[in-house]
Amino acid sequence: MRAHGAVAEWVDARPTRSFFASRDVPGTTSSVESALSRLARPDGPIQRVRQGLYWKKPPATVFGTARPDPTQAAFAAAGPGAGLAGASAANALGLSTQVPRQPTIAVVGRPPKGLHGVRLISRANSQRILLNHREVTVLEVLRDFPAHSELDWPDVRARIRRLAAEHDLDLDAVVKVAASERRAGLGARVADLVTT
Repeated sequence: MRAHGAVAEWVDARPTRSFFASRDVPGTTSSVESALSRLARPDGPIQRVRQGLYWKKPPATVFGTARPDPTQAAFAAAGPGAGLAGASAANALGLSTQVPRQPTIAVVGRPPKGLHGVRLISRANSQRILLNHREVTVLEVLRDFPAHSELDWPDVRARIRRLAAEHDLDLDAVVKVAASERRAGLGARVADLVTT
């Protein structure tokens, strides 16, 4: 019972709508898993997203209990180097009005299993772990252009440069990681993107 109480206190200190892995919780594996299993009951404070990954629920409202966002759940499960891909990437960067039925997320290596509501695709470039989600999304747009974009290249280039100036987006990092990608035309687009 003492271990369950310690895990419950740790979970209680987490912000609502946050994801966490069972390995992040202090305690022995068996006691943590047992406590999390009890806390993830339908009326409990957390929800099991997939094996080893949990989401802290916000308080219930008159409309019911919220569910975890599939995209954020995929990012939490995939770890570093994940980002939106395909039409999802173009839409997120304002390059297209297409809204895919399911978000597409590119991950480094083998996609995690047990996630619903998202389409996961694998990328082999391990250098992607150096990028944040938005930077991976930009890299995906650059890889796939002109697919999914409703804008011509000059407008895409201007949009990405503006996003880099306004948000947490390091174009130099994207350029370095793009050098390890194998995609026809990507090198030329990246070079043009950073040319003044």
